[in-house]
Amino acid sequence: MWVTFQEKIRPFRVFSTWDVEKQFPSMNLMNLVRWQKKGYILKLRNCWYAFNDAESYENIEWLAANLIYAPSYISLQTALSWYNLIPEMISTTTSVTTRKTNKFSTPIANFNYHRIKPELFGFGYVLENMDAFRGERGKSRKIMVATPQKAILDFFYINSYYNSEKDMNDLRLNANELAKIVNKVFYQYLVKYESRALESRIRLMAKTYSL
Repeated sequence: MWVTFQEKIRPFRVFSTWDVEKQFPSMNLMNLVRWQKKGYILKLRNCWYAFNDAESYENIEWLAANLIYAPSYISLQTALSWYNLIPEMISTTTSVTTRKTNKFSTPIANFNYHRIKPELFGFGYVLENMDAFRGERGKSRKIMVATPQKAILDFFYINSYYNSEKDMNDLRLNANELAKIVNKVFYQYLVKYESRALESRIRLMAKTYSL
């Protein structure tokens, strides 16, 4: 049973009990508990699992972030680091969601989620093929990631305490990369937030980094 289970479920990368039930309608889900105890699979959150070789999957923590607390997409510090807008490597995977702010610690990664209004969720992200399996054939699953413009705006929308040039300088934003993304699309997104406070922080950012 385990061999057959692996063959059918492995392409999911991160899988749920619903995925299992669709593939194996008659399977006793207690098998998942037994396989978890044996170390074959890892429990990420209620009803969500990954295989014990999860590190073999590129960006599996990002895929997991999308799935275990949906709807959500990668944004904030994780996206800013990926786009080389901040110098730090981010150990916790950060996302935005329309659900309540939350965080989870799992065997493969720690996840932080920050709530934004539903009307701010439906734009400014892309679907990326980022989970290609290393060493075996397999199709990529798409991961929802903020565009660099949306990641910056989400960051300053949620982190409202950046109110001085010193605060902005302390972020150590990459001015060269920043100059590439502060464009017409950036300001079109900014208008959608309908936030004077956010507009003020963006003006301060632009002044600090001579944009």
